[in-house]
Amino acid sequence: MSLFYEPGDPRRSRVRKWLISVLTGWDGVASIDRWPRWRKWQTRCLEGAVGHCARVGSSPTLGTSFFMSHTIVIDVMGADRPPQDIISGALRAAGRLPVHVVFVGRRRSVEPHLPPDADAELIDCEQVIDQSEPPLQAVRRKDTSLVRGIELVAEGKADAFLSPGNTGAVVGAALLRLGRLPGVHRPGLCAALPTLNGGEVLMVDAGAASDPRPAHVLQFAHMGRIYAHEVIGIDEPKLGLLNIGAEPIKGDKLSREAFKLLSQVPGFVGNVEPHELLTKRPVDVAVSGGFAGNMTIKALEGGAELVLDGLRDAATKSARAKLGALFMRSSLRELAAQLRYDRHNGAPLLGVRKLVMAAHGRSSPEAMEAAVVRTFLALQVGLVERLAEALGGAEAG
Repeated sequence: MSLFYEPGDPRRSRVRKWLISVLTGWDGVASIDRWPRWRKWQTRCLEGAVGHCARVGSSPTLGTSFFMSHTIVIDVMGADRPPQDIISGALRAAGRLPVHVVFVGRRRSVEPHLPPDADAELIDCEQVIDQSEPPLQAVRRKDTSLVRGIELVAEGKADAFLSPGNTGAVVGAALLRLGRLPGVHRPGLCAALPTLNGGEVLMVDAGAASDPRPAHVLQFAHMGRIYAHEVIGIDEPKLGLLNIGAEPIKGDKLSREAFKLLSQVPGFVGNVEPHELLTKRPVDVAVSGGFAGNMTIKALEGGAELVLDGLRDAATKSARAKLGALFMRSSLRELAAQLRYDRHNGAPLLGVRKLVMAAHGRSSPEAMEAAVVRTFLALQVGLVERLAEALGGAEAG
């Protein structure tokens, strides 16, 4: 298709609109929907602009002044790490993104770590939901940093909520204060796993629904494929069911019945085993019940950390080992970068009416920075609205 049509040719204005859509993300929904390759390019531009690459090879290409500004509420309490780690990572991301950050937490714990010139707000909340607190009991307390943060989103005062706190409480508060999208039976957390080839595998559900039915797993698959397409930029995401074997007869009753339903979904390749996700990356999206998904993620992340720690120890045991590590330094750094979870932090709760993101409870500053970036990307493409449209529901809001 030529970009140099004669003046007055109607195709000339359409091309101009496509170019604006691709470069700015403005008013381009219909055009990008018709041309998936433009969506992929727009996603790469977004990744490059914020310096966060889901794929190896992307590089900074555009300034963030092209993109719409968003307000993100961040719960800084209830995580495994101190508030200053959450704050520093979020401010680092806010420094290079068109986002306004609102921190919710105890003033005495947050204010000392806020620079005077920081473009951020602080909402004081004395009560905190601990990681060990039962979710149903926790969400009944209104004056907690987690619940207050979600209420700001429900009231329209912010665009998204991000928390490294109690995941069960995040899910419960989101359902109670925001509600589900029309047609959604159970929301699912969509976490990202790093792989050895530099890409990532999306896992749905990663812990929101511990006892789903087969129909819920089917819906997780649909929402996961939408997220992979809209945010990650995969044109035709491949889908797999997490199981203990590749054969359709393997697994518990949930897995066997879910397999039958998923067989009708485009891109479904069958069962995948957990060990294949990091090494072979057979699918783009893996679905399961929340219990199995959460266990898989924690086991794989723990295994990756074990490998990296083992390599680090082996490389410093002797002078010969140190010399060998010196020659392999670039390769070892590349491997470590591929397997570090903190580049892939931030799991959207798919299926609720506003954007809610859960981060690792032990998020480092680098991990929180990545979580804010992922939240921004999801807002920029209108993830919730696209989910509502694709699932046949009314407009989110």
